[in-house]
Amino acid sequence: MEIRWIGPEGPVQIDSSELSAYVGRPDGVLWVHCDNGDEPGIDALTAWVRPRPEDLLDISSRTPVPKLHMYPDHHFSAINGLVRGTDGLLHFQPLKVFLTEHGLWTVFGPATRSLDRAEVNRDIDAVRGQVDRNLLRPTSAFDLLSTIRSVMLRGQEEIIAGGARRVADLESRVMVSDPLVAESVLQDLFELRHDLQIIRINAAQAYELYDGLLDTLEVDDRLLPVDTRLLGLLKQRYGHLKNSADLEREYLQEVLDLLQTRVSNELNRFVRKITAFGTIAVSWTVIAGVYGMNFVSMPELNWAYGYPAALVLMLVTGIVLWYLFRRQRWL
Repeated sequence: MEIRWIGPEGPVQIDSSELSAYVGRPDGVLWVHCDNGDEPGIDALTAWVRPRPEDLLDISSRTPVPKLHMYPDHHFSAINGLVRGTDGLLHFQPLKVFLTEHGLWTVFGPATRSLDRAEVNRDIDAVRGQVDRNLLRPTSAFDLLSTIRSVMLRGQEEIIAGGARRVADLESRVMVSDPLVAESVLQDLFELRHDLQIIRINAAQAYELYDGLLDTLEVDDRLLPVDTRLLGLLKQRYGHLKNSADLEREYLQEVLDLLQTRVSNELNRFVRKITAFGTIAVSWTVIAGVYGMNFVSMPELNWAYGYPAALVLMLVTGIVLWYLFRRQRWL
């Protein structure tokens, strides 16, 4: 458990034994951070915030669906970030937050095994560094929470920016590669679409939560108030993130359609070639079938040049058909 008091003189790290002296102080912001398996931290959270039992259960669970529960004395939220794991896939970065009037309690976890500890705490470490260097002086607990959410948002924006570069690269690969053996391109396309879909869903859900919170705060004055200006900015940024993911998904879908069009065109060309060669072979079969009927009244049966004449006829027929198909660009 890490405890920071951010007061007028700057940030101060305090010991857990001093926590009671800072809880509820109005002249600064108390920030307590711990992992979901930190029993002393969870005990302190339970003692000082008095969270609802269902919210405490959410601390130990991993869910892709964000949550926001509002009460008169605090707010509970579970809005995930996104981090690329050691397996190359995007995974949720679970952050549970208990927001009080003058304090912020953040709890990380549980995270998938594909995420190392450095990646899981990357965004929190960035904010901690700003606070410790006195580069960030939050005026309220919600101001500090907004900063953390903004850093998490920036990470997802960087993923989308990297995805945009990957889409452009995939488009160039689609144009130059053989579409009939482009399995690797197709695999990369689907992996990137999966990443963008996860970002889009996560951003859309967070946007809806903040939009609902703004509407609820307008009609219910019993809830713990927060800065609606900062809340509106967060909502706007999540909306922008959602729209950016949508635009990149549309671009990616166009690249996928281009690949499918090229595959379809190559297949049509192959079918046309097979049809043309098959037609030429059928013409030979027709000639051979006619002269293979062995009727007695067929004068060609007794003709000394009948066999070479049939071969010549087959050759001429094949050449004529080949020329016609070639002219139509089937061959």
